[in-house]
Amino acid sequence: MNYYAYVLYNQEHHRFYYGFCMDLKKTEQAHNEGKIDLTKNYSNWLILYNEGFASKQEAIRRSRFFRSVPGQRYLKNILKY
Repeated sequence: MNYYAYVLYNQEHHRFYYGFCMDLKKTEQAHNEGKIDLTKNYSNWLILYNEGFASKQEAIRRSRFFRSVPGQRYLKNILKY
């Protein structure tokens, strides 16, 4: 699996971020170091959930799904939050 769709969570501010990447550890580090514009105002992001995919298109499609209402319901059910 070369690509990942992921969900980040910031517990202090109760914020979620949905994205895709090739390297989860580097991505989490970049978010926490303020290198990503949409998350730079917050720190202490944790990877809450991820799924692996063989293609970039599949990972993009899944990260978009996480942002949708059915995707939110899916995550709420899986993560029990």
